[in-house]
Amino acid sequence: MVTGITTFQSTKIFLNDILKGINERKIQLPDFQRGWVWDDYRIQSLLSSVSLSFPIGTVMLLQTGNTEYRFKPRPIEGLPSEPVVAPEQLILDGQQRQ
Repeated sequence: MVTGITTFQSTKIFLNDILKGINERKIQLPDFQRGWVWDDYRIQSLLSSVSLSFPIGTVMLLQTGNTEYRFKPRPIEGLPSEPVVAPEQLILDGQQRQ
């Protein structure tokens, strides 16, 4: 029986806040997430869509700190490996998109 998961929240988060969280390593990937596949054009197109308030779907972030279920984190690709910081959130819906 699965326990500990009680609610889901849908919250608007500004792109700048997400990028800041990634840069500060407060937002990371779970280790099971596959590697990066998008080219620069697709990345720029996504950021352009977000900045123009176009809908892009849902991005799922998991709060860390659950003592029953833990996932090994890893920083977003492209960031230096140091400093090592325990994340506050993990992106569950991101790098697996094609």
